[in-house]
Amino acid sequence: MAFLAGRYTATYNSLACGQTADGWRPSHQFFKRLITGDAWAQAPQDAVYQGAEFLIGGRLIEYDAAAVASAMWPYNATKWTMGVVGRTDVGSSLVKSLVLTAVAGTPAASTPATLTIPRAILQEGFPVELLFAPDLREVPLRFRAYPDSSTGVFATET
Repeated sequence: MAFLAGRYTATYNSLACGQTADGWRPSHQFFKRLITGDAWAQAPQDAVYQGAEFLIGGRLIEYDAAAVASAMWPYNATKWTMGVVGRTDVGSSLVKSLVLTAVAGTPAASTPATLTIPRAILQEGFPVELLFAPDLREVPLRFRAYPDSSTGVFATET
């Protein structure tokens, strides 16, 4: 058994994201259609696998980091504006690469050394809240990763 710890740096669209309050948290879930029938009423008898989703989030503590504005406002280069309604994320090339890299000399440096998510964008419905007060301004972000259309791969590790 091995205990792992170690900081990861991140870039979004090749721009440094800055420090996080407590790191990055990848998560995934599977979608299934449960099969039920009159033999067992609502008790699942089997399930049809219907894909998966991959999300990754963190709380940035460096508000002025270069990547923050583009991550917070992916549909328009100008902050605080609506952007073009009707665009698709992948088809309009709005998705950008999110790359996490383990800091050298930490136990995390080899497990994995990098996690590359080529198609990441702010998750729909995720409220990006900012604090305007005399305290540290944290920027919570959660990205949706879209799979590669030909391989189904969300991310790669090296």
